[in-house]
Amino acid sequence: MKGIVIVLAFGLFLGCSSATKVSQNAETVAAFISFVEQKTFQFRADTAYPMTTQAFNSVANSGILPPGSTSGAIQLIGISNFIKVYGDSVSGNLPFYGERQFGGRRTANAGIEFKGIPKAYSQTYNEAKNRYDIAFEISDKMERHQVNIKLFPNMSANVSVNSNQRNTIRYAGTVAAIESDKKE
Repeated sequence: MKGIVIVLAFGLFLGCSSATKVSQNAETVAAFISFVEQKTFQFRADTAYPMTTQAFNSVANSGILPPGSTSGAIQLIGISNFIKVYGDSVSGNLPFYGERQFGGRRTANAGIEFKGIPKAYSQTYNEAKNRYDIAFEISDKMERHQVNIKLFPNMSANVSVNSNQRNTIRYAGTVAAIESDKKE
């Protein structure tokens, strides 16, 4: 009899615990959706994942990558970088590791830099995958970037940048709110 009471009490405890977790998860998702819908957030990359090519591997093996890095995963701790979304504008400054293809004049930007109002900005909550999918295209005089961002409720994000002059590169990092007066 004592064993049955213990099992029932344990079951009741687990049931209450599950209800609390569901409630907390729903609150977290609601806060996440509200956060993204405000369009005042900043992505900061911790790791870059360049496209691995034979030429890039040759350069990476020369020992010039940051400490703790490999040709497939470059640590960006201490390296300034960002993508900011603020209202209808975006700006970004990300380090680039990989190969460039030059079809015209050379650009002075070693990294990926952009600022302005993007073309075809889309922001969709994917309920099945519990994430936001954000995509936009932005161009300057020399280069066009297609940026895809996957934002998760734990404030982590994955970013992929395709360019008409560079190999594709991916980044992993975190997202945080930005103040409206600190636009770059």
